[in-house]
Amino acid sequence: MNNKRGSAEKPKDLVLGTKKLMQYLHRFMPAIIIAFIVSALGSVLSIIGPNKLSELTDIITEGLLIGIDLTAVANIALFLLILYLFSALFNFISGFIMATVANKFARELREKISKKINRLPLKYFDEHSYGDILSRVTNDIDTIGQSMNQSLASLIGAITLFIGTIIMMFVTNWVMALTAIIASLIGFAFMFIIMIKSQKYFDLRQTELGKLNDHIEEVYSSLNVVKAYNGATDAEKEFNRLDNAVYVANLKSQFLSGLMQPIMSFIGNFGYLAVCIVGGNASN
Repeated sequence: MNNKRGSAEKPKDLVLGTKKLMQYLHRFMPAIIIAFIVSALGSVLSIIGPNKLSELTDIITEGLLIGIDLTAVANIALFLLILYLFSALFNFISGFIMATVANKFARELREKISKKINRLPLKYFDEHSYGDILSRVTNDIDTIGQSMNQSLASLIGAITLFIGTIIMMFVTNWVMALTAIIASLIGFAFMFIIMIKSQKYFDLRQTELGKLNDHIEEVYSSLNVVKAYNGATDAEKEFNRLDNAVYVANLKSQFLSGLMQPIMSFIGNFGYLAVCIVGGNASN
C-alpha cells in the first residue's frame, strides 16, 4: 500500500516567505509596534535598577562607620520598587499584546487555509501528501503562533537590554566590560554550533511527522480496504517505522536544544568568574 502521495515540501525561498508573512501581519503591525516599544521600555527600566542598587550599596557601606542615612536608603528603595513594578507592568502588557496578536493571526491563517483548500483542484491533493497538508494546517501554524508569542517581543526587549547593558558596563569599567563580552562571545559561538546541528533535526522531525500523519489519515480513511486485504499487519509495521523515525528526530532535536541552557549557564558562570578575577587584579 502506498502511503505517501508526495514528499514533504520545504521552503524554497526563506526571504520571500518572510516577506509574505510580513504582508499578512500588516493589519497587526500597530499592535506589534506598541508591544515592541513597551518591551523596550521595560528593558530600559531593568537596566537602570542595578545602577541605583550600586548607589544604595555605597550609602550603606559609607554609613557603617558614620551612620547609615536611612532617609536616602528609603528613597532609593522606594524608587527601585516603583521602577521594577513599572518594568513588570510593561513586560506584562507586551506579553499580553503579543499573545493576543499571535492567536488572532493563527486563527486568520487557519480560516484562509480552509478557504484555499476548498478552492484547490483535486490534482493538488494527488500530488501532495495528505499528512503534509494536515501538518501545515496544525503544527506549522501552531509553530508560527508560538514563535510570535514567545520570541518576537522578547527579542526586542533582549536586544534593548543587551545594548543598554553594554553601555552601562563600559561606563562603569571598560576592562571588565571587555572581559564579560569575550566570555559572552564564547557562549554565542557554542550556541551557534548547537543551532546548526539541531536545525536539521527539527526540519527532519516536521518531515517525518508529515509522513506519519499521511499514513494515519490514509489507513483510517480506507480502513475497510485494509482489513479486507489483510493489510493491518503491514500498516502497523509501517506505522511503527514512521513513529520511530519521528521519535528519533524529535529526541535528537530536543537533546541538542536542551544543551543550550546548561552551556549558557556554564558560560555565564565562567564570565562571572573572569570578571571577578580581572576586577580583583585591577583593584590591586
